[in-house]
Amino acid sequence: MKNLFLLFFIGMLWMTSCSKTKKATDASEEQRVYQIDSVDRNTGVQRMKSWQADLEITAGGKRYRLFIRRAPADSLPAVESEMGTFTDNRIAVSITRADRSQLFGKTFTKKDFAAFLPDAYLSRSILEGVVLDNEKTANGKGDIVLAASVSFPMTDLYVPFTITIAPSGKVAIEKEEDTVDVTLWEAVADSTDV
Repeated sequence: MKNLFLLFFIGMLWMTSCSKTKKATDASEEQRVYQIDSVDRNTGVQRMKSWQADLEITAGGKRYRLFIRRAPADSLPAVESEMGTFTDNRIAVSITRADRSQLFGKTFTKKDFAAFLPDAYLSRSILEGVVLDNEKTANGKGDIVLAASVSFPMTDLYVPFTITIAPSGKVAIEKEEDTVDVTLWEAVADSTDV
């Protein structure tokens, strides 16, 4: 009876340890799949998933509808790095007033941020995303504030930007200076050696 109990205990311990290993593998697989949204079977080019947000927002006591749509753009130059070949993105932003008149509409590419970035960084990066900055919009003077990022694909290296749309529809783009790390520029230098 002791041997049977010992055998049962060892079996349960073995099954538990195997299931934990399996879960870790599943999490790694999920993370990898999340980073590579799709890969073209013929060319191997990697694309981010299309994404959109349709939000009702308030800025300066006025109501707006904000629509943001990210889509991979095969017509833009492909980005190559040691991680592979990637399709860059176009991000359309549309803001309408409560009376349904358009306040702002523009489709962004990474070239809209080119004045702030060295060519070596631009050639190896993609426009990753644009989202509403709730805190800055709520604390602004009626401005709608968006956060944008231009990044090296499948890495944590990115440059953040602020896009501010005034109640008049005028737009201003600024680089978030305090968050850019020295390692970003080292990565640019290292990537040009590839």
